[in-house]
Amino acid sequence: MAFEKIVKVTGDEQTYAFNPALKKYALSDTGFIQNNAGAYVMQRALEPSKGLAHSIKLKVVINKELTGMKIKTVNSSGTAIVDIFKLAQKDPELIELYHFYLQELIEREIIMIK
Repeated sequence: MAFEKIVKVTGDEQTYAFNPALKKYALSDTGFIQNNAGAYVMQRALEPSKGLAHSIKLKVVINKELTGMKIKTVNSSGTAIVDIFKLAQKDPELIELYHFYLQELIEREIIMIK
């Protein structure tokens, strides 16, 4: 999956856009960690009672050039995309936390609503 300027998460009706004015310090302030390839990665548990290692996660990745992003919800091992909106009947907290974390990124001007 390539880095994009505009992203739509599986199952979500909202579209998010990368903020081209993003500064590196904003990423570290919001919990992004730079991986070995130089990309900035943030993972948040959408099932906090299970812990990050065993939870469905929100994963946001920003490329090292700060020109594009990926946003997805993945299983506990990070190998498969999970449509949390299909699981909302069983666990509405998934959607609530998902929106909370994305709203934080919007407020910190990392992403924007398109």
